[in-house]
Amino acid sequence: MKRMPASNRLREQKLSRVLMIAFAVVVLLGVIAQITMMAQLSTQSKQTYALRSESKELTSRIQNLNRSLDQFHNRERITARALKLGMQLPDETQLRVVNLPGLSYSTTAQSAENTGAGEME
Repeated sequence: MKRMPASNRLREQKLSRVLMIAFAVVVLLGVIAQITMMAQLSTQSKQTYALRSESKELTSRIQNLNRSLDQFHNRERITARALKLGMQLPDETQLRVVNLPGLSYSTTAQSAENTGAGEME
């Protein structure tokens, strides 16, 4: 086996060092890129979790509001509340059927106190 001249050996050692440094830089950049991607994924995962939690909370709130709204549309509850406030159902003398000109339907029921109990014109 022949021995290489010293200059060739020095050149190969320098090339070897340069290649090792280049390889180390590439590996280091790859690790930094991986860490950056993992940080972004973690942030996105946290944001997704927060949005899902908010969505569940809002869905629950919608359901609660719909239940509350249903309670306010309950006819018995409305009647009881009206009576508690001093309101009362109109009797026969307070209820009149009136023809209103210009409306597409023929009659409407109007509640009004008519002490004379006569026809309204």
